[in-house]
Amino acid sequence: MQTKRYEVLSINEGMARIKDDLGPNAIILSSKRLKGKKRSFVEMIAARDDYCGSIPNLSSKKDKKSESAILNSDEAFLPFRTEIDQLKALIMDTRKKADIHSELTELRETLNTLFDILGVQKNENISSHLSKFYYHLISIGISRQRAFQLIEELKNNYSQEILEDYRNLLEVAEGIIKRSIAAFYKNVSKKRVISFVGPAGSGKTTTLAKLAAQYLFSDRLDIGILTTDTYRIGATEQLKIYADIMGLPLQLISKKEEFKESLDAFGEKDIILIDTPGKTYKDENYLMKLKELFAIDSPIETNLILNITANQENMIETAERFGIINYDNIIFTKLDEANNFGSIYNIIDYAGKPVFYITNGQNVPQDLEKVDPGKLARLIVKNTMVNIDSQS
Repeated sequence: MQTKRYEVLSINEGMARIKDDLGPNAIILSSKRLKGKKRSFVEMIAARDDYCGSIPNLSSKKDKKSESAILNSDEAFLPFRTEIDQLKALIMDTRKKADIHSELTELRETLNTLFDILGVQKNENISSHLSKFYYHLISIGISRQRAFQLIEELKNNYSQEILEDYRNLLEVAEGIIKRSIAAFYKNVSKKRVISFVGPAGSGKTTTLAKLAAQYLFSDRLDIGILTTDTYRIGATEQLKIYADIMGLPLQLISKKEEFKESLDAFGEKDIILIDTPGKTYKDENYLMKLKELFAIDSPIETNLILNITANQENMIETAERFGIINYDNIIFTKLDEANNFGSIYNIIDYAGKPVFYITNGQNVPQDLEKVDPGKLARLIVKNTMVNIDSQS
């Protein structure tokens, strides 16, 4: 068997060279991408069997046993061996490309941000404080597009004197973000039946328990709890523990008829809270069932629960897909685990929904914060939960 090693820039180039050198019946033994001194390359090792016998004519065989034996032999697949090896090599290369896709995406965004900063700094009409503030916005997770919009509004609508004072600049930007967020709070009406939906692990059950405690102990309201979460093992038990501690009634429902009956049974309650299973936005069947379940005469206020530490693209996709149930509000959870809060602004601006609560821990009921546009703007610009209650 003749073996040969190739260093090429791509799989296609390697295939062509191997075919020219070793012929169409060559076998690819391995293929992997390596880093060179100047650039990466693909190492391919191929081999050719010195003996290439002729392929038997299967149609001339009359003996079924002989025909079966030939079909089961390697010789019957010799004409396809090259194609199979090429396919394997392409699959391996595709997998490696998939592994570095996220790294390339991150690198591209970093370069785009760098070019943006250079562009901002090159513009004589942009102060050094605006350049610094642009970098701050990007560093806390605000999208480049929204960061540029803020810079443009600051540059076009405020005096140079204000823009030269970085502290004033932060306060003005906070006001702009506050007004932008406040636009989504118009025509908001609170309802007595409140549901919580969202992906698994976003914190729906814990958030429900925190709100239940607030309504019970702070607002002195009469509370009833329903759960449709019959999927997760122990999900009902967790909620039952919370309900027992607070002395609240809990009912499990699995179909629409039971849902209506439970709402009627809790007819005298001030507030009814509904827990739902955590499901991925990719489960369209679940979303349709949830939409059908909520299609009742009683108005339901629906909160989409989003874990702020999740990938921003996933949060945006979740907000879009859950739109099928026409949710009313967003509640961001696990802020205590996050380093940056700029994505809150991106999601609110994208989804066009208000935020009335955020959570910053697992403690019930302490780690629940009621927020408004002003608090959210301070949280985003300052990138910290410290002193978000103070007025600018």
